[in-house]
Amino acid sequence: MREILVTGCLSHFLTLIAITSVSGVCDLPGHWRGGWFQSGVRDVISITRTEFSSKGACLESSGEKFLFRDRSDGCFRCVVMSEKHTNVLQYKETLCEPKRDLTTLCALITGDARLFSMFRRDAPPDACPFKGPFTFSYSRGHGLCSKPASTIDSCTSDSKLLFKYQACPDVQGTESSVEEVECIGHWKEGSTRYFVGRLEGGPGLSEEDKFRCFAWERARETEPKLAYRMAQSGDATCNGVFSAYDGAKTLKISRAGSYSGCEFPHWVSRHRHWHALDHGASYSVSHRNTTLRLHHTRTTPHPHNTPSRTHTLPDDDTGQGVPSQLKASTEARMVCSMRREAKPYRAVFVTHFTTGCSSGYVCTVFYRRNGHIIEMQQGSRAVRAMDACHPMYFNTSTAPHTTLTSNAPSRRACPLVGVWVAGGGECGRDVTHLRAGCSSLHSLNFVNACPKESIKQSFVCHGNWDEDGSIYVVASPDDHPAHRYCIIASSRNYNNNNNNKHSNKSSTTTTTTTNAGGGGGGKMLQITAHAHSCPRHQVPPTTTLSINFTAQGECESANTPSGTQRHSPHFTTTFLLYILLTTTLNRISHVHNPR
Repeated sequence: MREILVTGCLSHFLTLIAITSVSGVCDLPGHWRGGWFQSGVRDVISITRTEFSSKGACLESSGEKFLFRDRSDGCFRCVVMSEKHTNVLQYKETLCEPKRDLTTLCALITGDARLFSMFRRDAPPDACPFKGPFTFSYSRGHGLCSKPASTIDSCTSDSKLLFKYQACPDVQGTESSVEEVECIGHWKEGSTRYFVGRLEGGPGLSEEDKFRCFAWERARETEPKLAYRMAQSGDATCNGVFSAYDGAKTLKISRAGSYSGCEFPHWVSRHRHWHALDHGASYSVSHRNTTLRLHHTRTTPHPHNTPSRTHTLPDDDTGQGVPSQLKASTEARMVCSMRREAKPYRAVFVTHFTTGCSSGYVCTVFYRRNGHIIEMQQGSRAVRAMDACHPMYFNTSTAPHTTLTSNAPSRRACPLVGVWVAGGGECGRDVTHLRAGCSSLHSLNFVNACPKESIKQSFVCHGNWDEDGSIYVVASPDDHPAHRYCIIASSRNYNNNNNNKHSNKSSTTTTTTTNAGGGGGGKMLQITAHAHSCPRHQVPPTTTLSINFTAQGECESANTPSGTQRHSPHFTTTFLLYILLTTTLNRISHVHNPR
């Protein structure tokens, strides 16, 4: 902090040296140049190297004191300029006098002389001095409006705040309104801090109505329930805002809820950056593991996507792959507000969710799949934190899953080890077999064995998990290792009694039939690759890879005659567990859905 202060003082001193001149020569600071707005002045005020358009040409300067000559009247005036911020200038001045002496003229300026404020017209935004959410009560001079409470929310951009004023029926001058304020400059005088805000109100809002000056300070120890005091000017000046207690509008600000002790799980914050499978969205962990920032991007198509589909976030009505509230904005912010449940592989939070300047509370569930893969479910926004995880706003069975990976997920052993045959293994198919964990433990090879075996698509596994009778595998293609896919292996029962209602023709082409209780019938594994996430419900395909397979045998026996293959212990155990799982699920289904 000391280095910053020293640097700032040195910069200010050098500026004063640069603008100090000999008589007859005066250069104004270069960073002042441009167009400025001043309340009550119709035309744009222009500052050039040597001229201040509304004051004249600069003849002499000393520190913050400048001598200007009026071009029309030929008189002289002293202007004392004070740079509060690169976007904010304030000054006091004398009347235009026939005297030319800088010292004599400047001595005429008294302490109570009128203060003028100028704001840069095309000012770039500046970070606001504090962040919401807050609640506040306010007064326009006719009493305090405290119930219902008004609110301040931070926008996704650090340079914007959203003020939502509530009307109090018993307090004169109060009304329901929303003000979006973009901060353009801040400074400090004594114990009081100031910032200038530019109100967003559409193209019809005049500059007189756009700019406002705010004074604020931290609440005193005698006001433990308050966080800040604030005053706002009634016009596009800083006049009348002498402290956080004086202004056309005064506010008493309190923090909305407490984030104390609320942090995301260590297995979420372990990696600072998480990416959607298609890299269409990325999340960064910041602010001591309490905040997730979402950025949307657009990347090139996946190499295995169907030609009619580009590699972007899904726009279908299902919303699978990314929560619907994330689609409308290129950036969002989630702040940990309340922890509701914490388990080693599942954690539930209420997060304060902001897109643009719109915010609310969202129920957010994190699932740990392995050290490099997590999933997230989110509900819709609620106004109150206590309502966010209510079934009205969040339903775990219908909320979409967002699958995220770290920057460089490690290789993991693939499931379903062995050789699988597509349909009947006909040579007319593009893919005739799947070799899982054969060439290496972490490889999935989709091959065509006719007449000579060739690999059509090859993947490296990064992790997998079982859920509701399906196996989910996050993998990347060998030829595009930066891309990720979710490969889902699901059981399919092709008899006339099952709920999927597939025809029996699909099972007649298989070389191996597995019976698994629940009425019997051929068991088949459907493998589908998804480019965006791991959907739990039926969604339109995002890749060309969607094939039905049946088990053929262990890896080294792929070329032996049908019926003579021997299953490896790993393959047999995995497959028996899979059959046991699907059988149990079928029986549960019969219990809950009697025919």
